[in-house]
Amino acid sequence: MSIEELLKVGSINRFKATQEEISRAIEIARRDLVFAESIFKQNLDWSYVVAYNAVLQAGRAYMFSLGYRPAATGGHKAVFEFLQLNVDESLNESISYFDRVRRKRHRTVYDEVGLITEKEVKNLLKRVREFISYVESSLRVS
Repeated sequence: MSIEELLKVGSINRFKATQEEISRAIEIARRDLVFAESIFKQNLDWSYVVAYNAVLQAGRAYMFSLGYRPAATGGHKAVFEFLQLNVDESLNESISYFDRVRRKRHRTVYDEVGLITEKEVKNLLKRVREFISYVESSLRVS
């Protein structure tokens, strides 16, 4: 799929974000990463869910910086479809991984308790940290 196809099917929209909107999304990503790390020992499921939200927010910030935002319906999936097309090729596997996390997060929130393992959370936290760093360096935010 291409950017034009994502626009045509309504997965994403053109969006002229302000610097404040971009910075706010990064701030939320940072906050959620810190919180996910802080609750790791208490609740693996919620640590996973909050870490996922951190990567989602960082992805939104990246989209905003390029003049797009996800549509209201199917927005989570659209973020990762967009990122797959726009991030450095070295991150493509991580973006695919985050999309798999998106699906498992849904099951964790709505369907199953205790689905997430310690290893999964540690791996997700590591990758989220790396992705937020990538977005921050791409956007040159501090």
